[in-house]
Amino acid sequence: MSSDAVSAILGLVGAIADSGAVPDPGAIPGPATKRELAAASQSLNTAERNVEEEKRASHAARRTAANAQRRQEESERAAAEAAEALQRAEEARFATEHRWLEGVRPECRPSEADIVWIKTEYRYSPGFLHLAVVGSSGGGKSSFINAVRGLSNNDPIAAPTGIVETTDAVTRYTDPRPDSQIFWYDVPGAGTPNMPDWQYFNNLGLYIFDCIIVLFDNRFSDSDLAILRACEQFTNIKVFIVRSKSDQHINNMVLDRMQRGFDPFHADDETRARFQQIKTETRRKLIDETYQNVQTNLESNNISPKRVYIVCKDAVHAIWNNSPSPMAIDEAELQNDVAECTSYLPNLWM
Repeated sequence: MSSDAVSAILGLVGAIADSGAVPDPGAIPGPATKRELAAASQSLNTAERNVEEEKRASHAARRTAANAQRRQEESERAAAEAAEALQRAEEARFATEHRWLEGVRPECRPSEADIVWIKTEYRYSPGFLHLAVVGSSGGGKSSFINAVRGLSNNDPIAAPTGIVETTDAVTRYTDPRPDSQIFWYDVPGAGTPNMPDWQYFNNLGLYIFDCIIVLFDNRFSDSDLAILRACEQFTNIKVFIVRSKSDQHINNMVLDRMQRGFDPFHADDETRARFQQIKTETRRKLIDETYQNVQTNLESNNISPKRVYIVCKDAVHAIWNNSPSPMAIDEAELQNDVAECTSYLPNLWM
C-alpha cells in the first residue's frame, strides 16, 4: 500500500478520534462521513492498484535484469567459444604450415607426370649432371654460378647479378668448357612473398635435379632448412651446403678490430703485421663458427649431418680456372666433390 493511502485512512481515523464520539453501530453515517469513507476506500483501492503495478513493474524489472544477465552470459560464452575456435584454427594452421615447412606436402608429392613435365620444361638431358643453386634471396647465387662457369659477372653470357633478387624463373646455364658434363640452374630466391618457404621446393620442381647446392650468405635460415628437409625425401638428390662471400665477412670482421681509418696500403710494417695476424685469427674463427652453426642447425632440426663448404666468388673463379687463390678455403674440395658426381651419371635418376 502506498504512503498516500495510509495517510488518508489514518487521517480519517484521527478525525473520528478527535471528535470524541463513539460510533453507534446502528447509527446511519452522515453525508460527510460517507464522503470521507468513500474517499478513503478510493484511496485504498488506488493504493492497492499502485502496489500491484509496483509489484508487476518490479517483477518485469527482475525479468529484464535476468534476461540481460542471461544474454550477457550467452554473449560471454559465445565470445569464449569463438576465441577457442580461433585458437584451434590458428594451431591447426600453424601445424599444417609447420608440416609444409618440413618438406614436400604428402598430398603434393610429384607424380610421374609432374616429373616428366618438369624435366621437359627444364630441358633435362640424360648423360649430364643437372645442378641447381638455391637459397635465400640475395645470397649470391648468380655470382656463384658465374664463378663456377669460369666467368666474371660482366661477361656477356654471365647470369645477371644485383643487390636485389634478379632471378624470377629457374634459368639454365651451360658450362662453357667444352668437356663439361654439367648444366647449372639459377633458381629464384626462397623466402620471398612470391615464393613462401613451404611452396618453394615443389612449385619449382626441385625434385628433378641430380644435385642441389644450398647457398647461404651470413645466416643459415629456415628457408635453407626447409629445402634440406625436402631433399632428404629424394634419394636421387646429392646436396651441398655452401656459405658464400667468405672474403667479405672476414674483411668486415677484421676492420671492426682495427683502428678507425686504417688503410692496409698506407700502414707501417707493425700495423700491417698486426692486420695479417688478426686476419688469420678471424679466418679461423669464421671457419669454426660456420661449421658449428650449420651442424647445430641440422641436428636441432633432425637433418642428417652434412659437409659445409666456405667459399668466395673470386676464389671459386680462380680454382675453377685451375689457378691458385690466397682467399681460397673450401673451393677446391667443392670442385672435386661436384666433379665426383659426374662419375655416377649412368646411375642418376633419368
